[in-house]
Amino acid sequence: MRRNPLGRHRKSGFTLIELLVVIAIIGVLVALLLPAVQSAREAANRSQCQNNLKQFGLAAQQYHDSFNAFPAGWYCMPPVYDTANPNTVIGGDVTGCATTGTPYQPYQWSGLVGVFNKMEQGNLFNEINFSYAPNHVVNTTAVRRTLTNFVCPSNRRPETTTQTGSAQKMGPSDYRGNMAAGMILPDSAGNCPTQDPTNVYCLNFDNGMTYQNSSVGMADITDGSTNTCLMGETIAPNGVWAPATSCCVRTNNDRTINRPIVSNGQNYYTYWSSKHPGLVNFVNCDGSVRTVSATIAKPVLNKLMTRNGGETISADETK
Repeated sequence: MRRNPLGRHRKSGFTLIELLVVIAIIGVLVALLLPAVQSAREAANRSQCQNNLKQFGLAAQQYHDSFNAFPAGWYCMPPVYDTANPNTVIGGDVTGCATTGTPYQPYQWSGLVGVFNKMEQGNLFNEINFSYAPNHVVNTTAVRRTLTNFVCPSNRRPETTTQTGSAQKMGPSDYRGNMAAGMILPDSAGNCPTQDPTNVYCLNFDNGMTYQNSSVGMADITDGSTNTCLMGETIAPNGVWAPATSCCVRTNNDRTINRPIVSNGQNYYTYWSSKHPGLVNFVNCDGSVRTVSATIAKPVLNKLMTRNGGETISADETK
């Protein structure tokens, strides 16, 4: 009888249990490695975001060199009235720009466009027809442009977004200027008898850097350009770079970093916020970038936003 020569050798291979053990080990290694990869990616995104703000700071410095002032928060032309009929507006903005607290409107331009020529965006600046509003049909193509320096890579969203109350698509922006901070001292005989954050007469609108038709120069920053923020992160889902409605942020003690502003039961995501865990990036008036913890004391944050409040700020307070 012939023996089967193959019978002397068993075919080697993995058993099912061994294969499952190997897969389990690989899964554990991936689970351990994934947070490190995500952390490295976020560190790179945060660095890019800080670089974006650095570019804004440098562009604002160059703008200041050219015009002896930093860019405005938004632009509003004072109304011109008919001398024969004082109630008839014949030029300027129909809503009026009598005070810095006059609300901005979607048809007004954000001051961000002022630094385009300082950020190698001269072609886009020339493409815009400033004789018309951002939401006018003649500017439809221009305002849809998505600019890399205006978007934080940690906040991934569509390349164009829709403004509230409008169907027009516009290029996004995750950065806004520092308008003002704090509240006006109450006056029992005036329009602000008590410190009420819901009373518009109690709010500051022009003690920051970028507000209506502002032209703040370096000499106006008596608190020091290193201790005064120029702009920072705001990841509002409908934040865009063209209209005034996305231009600025007003800082106050009734508001919290990385949380929405609650007004009349509605949430508004227009305050300082970011997708970086526990922090928000800002650029100072001297061009340096500042990282602020989300747990920073609110009065200290107010100090960083006022340009001439006369406050002193220690290094420990901003950590």
